[in-house]
Amino acid sequence: MFKKKISPFTCVVLCVIVCAVTFVAVYSRTLIAEKEKLNSERLDSAQYGKYSELIDSVGDDAAKHEKLAKMFDMIESTYVRPSDDNKLWETLFKTLAESLGDDYSVYLTSDEYNAMIDSGDGNFVGIGVHAVYDPDTHGIYLFGIIPNSPAEKAGLKTGDVISAVDGVYSTEESYYDVLDLIRGESGTDVALTVLRNGESLEISVTRAPVLSHNVIYEPLADGIAYIRILSFADFSVSEEFDAAIAKAQGDGCERFIFDVRNNGGGYLDEICAVLDKLLPEGPIINIVDKDGKTTTKDSDAECINAPMAVLCNGGTASAAELFTAALRDYELAEIIGEKTFGKGTMQITQQLPDGSALKLSSAFYNPPSNVSYDGIGIIPDCEIKLDEEWQNRFYKMPKENDTQLQKAIEVIKGN
Repeated sequence: MFKKKISPFTCVVLCVIVCAVTFVAVYSRTLIAEKEKLNSERLDSAQYGKYSELIDSVGDDAAKHEKLAKMFDMIESTYVRPSDDNKLWETLFKTLAESLGDDYSVYLTSDEYNAMIDSGDGNFVGIGVHAVYDPDTHGIYLFGIIPNSPAEKAGLKTGDVISAVDGVYSTEESYYDVLDLIRGESGTDVALTVLRNGESLEISVTRAPVLSHNVIYEPLADGIAYIRILSFADFSVSEEFDAAIAKAQGDGCERFIFDVRNNGGGYLDEICAVLDKLLPEGPIINIVDKDGKTTTKDSDAECINAPMAVLCNGGTASAAELFTAALRDYELAEIIGEKTFGKGTMQITQQLPDGSALKLSSAFYNPPSNVSYDGIGIIPDCEIKLDEEWQNRFYKMPKENDTQLQKAIEVIKGN
């Protein structure tokens, strides 16, 4: 007769759960004794009820621990296919976060957490381009080249399409894998096959540390500054924004169009620093925690006194929506485009002992008016859609075909 072998994994799980169940059982008996004592002393019903509810909840927890132990034991002893203990645990942790029903509350493995930290430190090793998948060519379309980057030094240009990296061709399925091939150690070379005006070029680029570039300034006619903010998810955005404003003012610009279309948001401190530059004295944001307590961050009196417009769309979310709503609430800007995404919560991320992390929605944040747009979005003052031809090719759209931008120019010239 064979004896069932119990794996070390199951032993650990069972030991942990047995300890928990033992604690619950002992604690439960203590509470029961306390309950009988309270009953004998005929304490008031409210206090008695509190202990009864606590005892009931302990009993429920014990049953859940036992159920979990049983499930792990059944998997180990009965499941016919091989199982991965680490995957079981990781799936359990991720499912726990997913059970909250909040798309922004997630469990991160240690690798995912480290990648998130690296993406927000303002520096990365690569070639220094803003890129997106292009369905027309099935390649990596470059819609921006970061100044002084390896890409600029190698001669890459806006509008170039990278069709292959180190001989690996880009497709819709391989897009992210090919992007990963562009990254690598500083000082190493990456071979790019580039399509430019129908010609195929072979360009070698030497990877190097690159400073993030999230604010793009361009002077337009009639003293209008066009400032596009790609993201607030970088600790240098407010500095870039200040530099763009200073450059625009130095160029004699007296009107501003801020483009936050497809800007998914970012860091609270960065958006507050950016808005402080634009808003008069008063509230920037109202942060409401789970207990209903409100904390307000304020702007000082110094601000830019100039006509403004904001471009937004369905990809404008979170901090970018706060940017849009704040300028609207102070009646400083005309809002033009399409209804925004509708994310009005903020998240905190806390690292766990093993290097993984839990990201949780920790508060609602409301604009200066204190009217939440969470789950609703912001409706522009002037709703206008892009022509269908350009809706999925936003990154390739010439300015003269950008009906939203052209409307903003028309509106701001009238102010």
